[in-house]
Amino acid sequence: MSDPADGYAVTGSESRPPADPTHEKPFLRRAAISAAIGFALIAVVQYFAPEFDYQFAFLGCLAIGLVSAVLTLYFLQRAAHRAGRTWLVPLTTLAIGIVFASLVKVRTMSGEMIPQLGWRFSTRNVPKLQTTPAAPIAPNESGSATSIARTTDSETENASDGATPNENDTRATDEAPDTLVVQWGQFLGNDRNGTIEERPFSIPQSTDEIETLWNIGIGGGWSSFAVAGEFAVTLEQREDRECVTAYRVSDGELLWIVDHEATHTHPLGEAGPRSTPAILDGRVYAQGATGMVWCLDLATGHVIWDADLLKLAGWDQTESEVAVTWGRSGSPLLVDGLCVLPYGGKVDSGARSLIALDVESGSVRWTAGEDQISYASPQLLTLAGVRQIVSVNEASITGHTVDSGEQLWQTDWAGQSNGGANCAAVIGAGKDRFLVGKGYGGGSALIEIEAAPSGEGFVAEDVWRSNRVMKTKFNHAVIRDGVAYGISNGALQAIEIETGDRLWEQSRRSRSGQGQVILAGDTLIVQEEMGDVLLVAADPAEYRELLRIDALQHKTWNVPSLAGNVLLVRNAVQAMAFRLPPK
Repeated sequence: MSDPADGYAVTGSESRPPADPTHEKPFLRRAAISAAIGFALIAVVQYFAPEFDYQFAFLGCLAIGLVSAVLTLYFLQRAAHRAGRTWLVPLTTLAIGIVFASLVKVRTMSGEMIPQLGWRFSTRNVPKLQTTPAAPIAPNESGSATSIARTTDSETENASDGATPNENDTRATDEAPDTLVVQWGQFLGNDRNGTIEERPFSIPQSTDEIETLWNIGIGGGWSSFAVAGEFAVTLEQREDRECVTAYRVSDGELLWIVDHEATHTHPLGEAGPRSTPAILDGRVYAQGATGMVWCLDLATGHVIWDADLLKLAGWDQTESEVAVTWGRSGSPLLVDGLCVLPYGGKVDSGARSLIALDVESGSVRWTAGEDQISYASPQLLTLAGVRQIVSVNEASITGHTVDSGEQLWQTDWAGQSNGGANCAAVIGAGKDRFLVGKGYGGGSALIEIEAAPSGEGFVAEDVWRSNRVMKTKFNHAVIRDGVAYGISNGALQAIEIETGDRLWEQSRRSRSGQGQVILAGDTLIVQEEMGDVLLVAADPAEYRELLRIDALQHKTWNVPSLAGNVLLVRNAVQAMAFRLPPK
């Protein structure tokens, strides 16, 4: 009896391969065709990725590759079976998989969900965490602190430990904390737009002109540094403790640490706090990824008050993270005695977009907005002659009065806080206008707020809206002379604000990935996703890279901080400070 499909002669339970080797060729051809089609489709998807979205392109390529690989292996297996080598394809595939897994590991996932690979047995030199804060120094005769008193890291014990002064320590400031110069005092800097008007450093001709002040280990999270005087304050995750920490700018010495038991983690976003503290009048205001808000003394870390936003909203962490999956990321906005943050809450909870806490007591002054929160921070802008708080929510953008939170206007801004989320805040872009962008296949819009034709209320009108430019996924555009610069779909880009026209874009080979951008006068400081720092000319005519600094050694989504001519950068494992040449 014979089976024409397989080309085998079968007698009882025995079979033998055909004598004619040409029986294998149809399946080998099919294997080659399936592999070629797979490569061709992947090439097409990658060709359009710069105009679409690299994350979606990667997921599409992954699906195509898996289907193509399965079909190719199937046809190779049929060919091997006909040649009498039934176990050749499975054993070869298994051997390749074992060798690959034994030699290569996934170090991390990029912001486009692309695995970043490394050799399994390679080591990365990451400095150890500091666990013991600097010795405290007693106040001087004028009553101002000459160093920083250590605080406990317990929720219930926040006072100074009363250690004896160290009279030989001369590194700390002689100024009282509330009189220190706030150099980069909150998220995106003092003006909350990622911009310093005048560049406070000279452009180095080489990296030899840059001094590395310190290179330290740091706990997990995507927080940045807020800087006042010698204090650089950030948030980090240390095992199961969510921490607010202060380091000395000049040498990276840990000054104080305040923590509580809490952990937010996600396989894609990893563990740790996401927001950046704010410093005002000798106090630090900070929000953790699980909704704990602190007001701390800048000098000592002493807890003045705290508030649990999940508890206030009647939510538990599980419920919150079903809706707001990647952790609370809003950085505090301090205005008129208020600490304003995204609030969040259940569908039927009423006002949940924003919450305003009293900066002195932490009591709730108002809540506002019906839309669920996103990962963007509230901004203070003057639009249509009215000073107001602008909030990017899950699926809308709203404007609110400062004193009561009353909603003034609303415009749609598509998003999903457990899917294609909104991460970028609005950035003021001229009289009565702001620029806002997003990733996940989104784009940007220039929106103008004006008085309603009826004379009552306000309306939001698009000047333009485009899904082709400024797809700022985790970063924000910075603005100079009518031009916006930002990382769009992983590549640094410049656009004309008035029209939304693209002026230039970083080449595909030199893409910075899902990093961050700040602006110092005429120079862009680009924190690349994989750690390097670039200095780039803020030139509307062309992309000009001025210098590349070999900096951090791991994925970096944190915004850089610039305090005078000192640049502070960090990620989830490492923090560094560079002194740039003075101007």
